[in-house]
Amino acid sequence: MRTHLPRRAAAVAATSLLWLATACAGDAATEQARSAFVAFEQALRAGDETTCRTLLTRDSAVALDEIPWSAIATKQPLAVVGVRQLATEFRVDVRDPNLGDTPGQYVVVREHGRFVVDLVATAALTAEIHEDPNSEDVFEPVPLTPADHDRIRARELAMPPR
Repeated sequence: MRTHLPRRAAAVAATSLLWLATACAGDAATEQARSAFVAFEQALRAGDETTCRTLLTRDSAVALDEIPWSAIATKQPLAVVGVRQLATEFRVDVRDPNLGDTPGQYVVVREHGRFVVDLVATAALTAEIHEDPNSEDVFEPVPLTPADHDRIRARELAMPPR
């Protein structure tokens, strides 16, 4: 009678290694997200606008023009208390020692294969829409841009002749 213990042991070992590799990959991504946020905050506090731009999403980089660099340099760094993955993004949980350890969150995503901070998504976490019940919708005409004219012309050329 043959025993199949070596095959079973090999199957269990392979399954365990696969589970361990998957778990470690998640931990590595979480650590990369944490590192990207910490690097962004260090660059922000150092006033390094170039590095900040590389650590932000393309849409978020616009916000750097509004940053009060001198005020940020005097603040204490945020304390990262945790990072968790939600689908395709990471939430970095922080405490702000400048505001009595107030909790907050930042969103870190992958963009073009790199982990970057998404300030637009971060702002959306706490954004509230306040609409005046007495307000009216107002149509404000805006002049067409050259790109608008190009799209109109391309659409006209794509139409079959009548």
